[in-house]
Amino acid sequence: MEQQNDDLHEHPIRFYGKSELAALYIPNCDPESAKRSLIRWINRNTELTQKLKEIGYDKKRHFFFSKEVELIFHYLGRP
Repeated sequence: MEQQNDDLHEHPIRFYGKSELAALYIPNCDPESAKRSLIRWINRNTELTQKLKEIGYDKKRHFFFSKEVELIFHYLGRP
């Protein structure tokens, strides 16, 4: 149980730049490639994409708000 609490604090739900969040999911990858991969994962998950649209996600933005990160963590798992 201790380990789960540590995991929650390692990557908290907060504002993240897209490249920053992508680097958490794919740490040993070029930041731009990691970002493209993360966006691809999001786009392939139709339920996640719909939920993001419902809360006003703008794909042109260079960052994710904490509510968007919460959805991403829920649907893709924590990095």
